Amino acid sequence: MEIPAFIQRSPLASVVMIALALRLIAVFAAPGYLMVDDQFLVVEPAASWASGADHNNWLPWNMEGEKKPHAANFSYVGTQYFVFEALNAIGMEDPKAQMVVVRLLHALYSLLIVVFGFKITARLGNERTATYVGLFLATAAIMPNFSVRQLVEIVCIPPMLLATWAIVRTDGKPQLRDFLLAGLGIGLATGLRYQAGVFGIGFGLVLLFQRQFKGAVVTGVFALVVFALTQIQDVFIWGKPFTQLLAYIGYNESHSSSYPNGPWYMYLLTLLGYLVPPLSVFLLYGFFASVRRYPLVVLPALAFLVFHSAFPNKQERFIFPILPFVVIAGVLFWDGWMASSAFWKRRRGLWRGLLYTFLVINFAGLVVLTTTYGKRSRVESMYALYKAGDLENFIAVYTKSEPLPPRFYSGQWERNYWCRAESDPQLQLELMCGAREHRTLPNYLLIYGGGDVDAAIERFAPVFGLDEPLAIVQPGFLDRILHMLNPNNNTLETVYIYRTDLHARCGTP
Repeated sequence: MEIPAFIQRSPLASVVMIALALRLIAVFAAPGYLMVDDQFLVVEPAASWASGADHNNWLPWNMEGEKKPHAANFSYVGTQYFVFEALNAIGMEDPKAQMVVVRLLHALYSLLIVVFGFKITARLGNERTATYVGLFLATAAIMPNFSVRQLVEIVCIPPMLLATWAIVRTDGKPQLRDFLLAGLGIGLATGLRYQAGVFGIGFGLVLLFQRQFKGAVVTGVFALVVFALTQIQDVFIWGKPFTQLLAYIGYNESHSSSYPNGPWYMYLLTLLGYLVPPLSVFLLYGFFASVRRYPLVVLPALAFLVFHSAFPNKQERFIFPILPFVVIAGVLFWDGWMASSAFWKRRRGLWRGLLYTFLVINFAGLVVLTTTYGKRSRVESMYALYKAGDLENFIAVYTKSEPLPPRFYSGQWERNYWCRAESDPQLQLELMCGAREHRTLPNYLLIYGGGDVDAAIERFAPVFGLDEPLAIVQPGFLDRILHMLNPNNNTLETVYIYRTDLHARCGTP
């Protein structure tokens, strides 16, 4: 397929502008969050710290009893803390407005994936091949939405690509500054996402195989220095270095079987899906077939893939960081093969058919993912409490699953109450009344549907004095699709919001 003339005139600028346009659509048209990690491991702690609170008591001075660090990396969360601090400082306190800015910053940062992907491919191939790579990274169905999410698996990609570009650009004659730049990229990537260190090990091995012994040492040492600097906050928080790293390793060693697992080939299937069939089959084949020709692109990413395929805890997002490397190597391989293969020269119609099939599937996925609201009912129910302006606390009644309310959108950090719909409402009321000396009483009750909502309302209404719901918040289109595809892991909730007066019912003045 020919590249449009307007793109050929200025290919890098064109693919970056296309990527930016799609990501800007996602910034405004795809609010909410996708999974637990991008909301509750990034936004909730960072925003709470900026507000003087501490979501889930991550900081030692807010822990009760034995002080054990959470199995989390504070580096990326810390960057978002400073963003929320800045937004609060200029008076932008509306949660939705804050998240528009956060998504916008991530959208701009993610353009580096397109830029480095283009530059690496252009140096190893040609400008036309680089344009195909740039267009793919700009328009692949998952990329605009995922690029504006607070997912560390996406955030660590630009420094990984920077490391590769630092060496590739030298045409086999890297200097000291190039190895230092590669070390900077690997150190930053590992500081953001610990598992990126496996990529760094693979990177160093490639340099050794290429007899760049001094370069491997310089890259490795500088990467360790940069990584240590990204973890310097542990010294101020815990009084000693690498506390969070050790906690993270310890947690994964003891809980590796507590999370979703899968066969060794699970990530191969994941890559085939993320990169959109049928083209993904060709890209993945080209990636493996390019080991000898493009070792610096393939081997570090392959080490990353092998590590995650062997580790028991397998979650789809873990493999995100190597997506651009599969695309780069895959496109480079097939561009060369298509030019010399008699088979494909005689079957250009077959190739066009495969390509058009990919474009149709990718376009459908792009439209859905770039313009839909993730976890809509959970976000909008919290934001409704924020807009009400009188929230003191709330109790969440779950009829089926136990979704975490994203309290960031409520604008306050008081630890909320919760119970199952089968619980005794009178007992729950008595427990809350008994705790009113040290916990704020709720003035809102939320029923999370997914089970028998009518029965829950009937049980709780007389005890908590519920009248008509203040609002009924429906799940979004994306939530419905995910529920249809995997109902066990994606519960569909309609949220019913009620006002309640527990001060009167508890006899509190």
